[in-house]
Amino acid sequence: MKFRNVAVVMGGSSSEREISLLSGNAVAAALEQAGCSVARVVADEHDAFSVPAGVEAVFPMIHGAFGEDGGLQRRLEELGLPYPGNRPEEARISFDKIESRRRFEASGVPCPRGYAIAPGEDEGEGPSIPLPVVVKPPRQGSSVGVSIVREAGQWRAAVAEARRHDPDVLVETYVPGREWTVPIIGTAEEPVALPIVEVRPKVAWYDWEAKYSDDAGTDYVFPEDDPAESALCERARFVALLAFRAVGGRDMGRVDLRVSPEGEVFALENNSVPGCTAHSILPKSAAKAGIPFPELCLRIMEGAS
Repeated sequence: MKFRNVAVVMGGSSSEREISLLSGNAVAAALEQAGCSVARVVADEHDAFSVPAGVEAVFPMIHGAFGEDGGLQRRLEELGLPYPGNRPEEARISFDKIESRRRFEASGVPCPRGYAIAPGEDEGEGPSIPLPVVVKPPRQGSSVGVSIVREAGQWRAAVAEARRHDPDVLVETYVPGREWTVPIIGTAEEPVALPIVEVRPKVAWYDWEAKYSDDAGTDYVFPEDDPAESALCERARFVALLAFRAVGGRDMGRVDLRVSPEGEVFALENNSVPGCTAHSILPKSAAKAGIPFPELCLRIMEGAS
């Protein structure tokens, strides 16, 4: 075991604080089952935290702002504490959906047609690309502030909702079809795609409630179980790994994809601190691959540097 005395940092100031606490406590319990001595460190609503003496490494489990935008990573480096996951600059790029789109496009990663609306810029009476579109704040997670605009009359309200969470707004073509996601672990040099998960919400939109609260309202299936899906799954894994590398992913991540009815695969984003709650996709995928949750967390922790 590379590190025996570790801390899991959770909480923080973001809109995903509640989920971070659930994820962090789950990871802490799993690491304890794996044989680690674990300190549970809760960052306050101003992102302040203190790591106990004797901690050898930290498992970052703050979702959203500070936890995924490089702030936590910079703080850990100032403290001289090893941690798994993206380095500060790569975390910032991955968290910013506008910046990550630029990296995707530069690396040949297929993504939906889209554009950004700058702070103070008039959004006009409708999007400059055909409806329907997805309107989102580029530096949020868990579907916070995201809207699907199907009619012109919904446009300004959707932009206003996104701007409640971020001065910038990202507009992308809505890709009909299937929602696939690919959890990834392993080093930056040799990332490994875990089993693909298809998310099938029983509601119109895979929102916060569908992700975290309504276990009966969402089905999670593994398309790789169907031999007829093998070629499409191979393509999805290729796109996911390309996207992961494009934003400097390492140790853990989850690349969200849309698969069109025609079988086109589009990358939406890489989540550099994926959820680890009882509802979360990363543990479900790892279990499908035969990796128990304690072993998964220990593998990720071993990547700390």
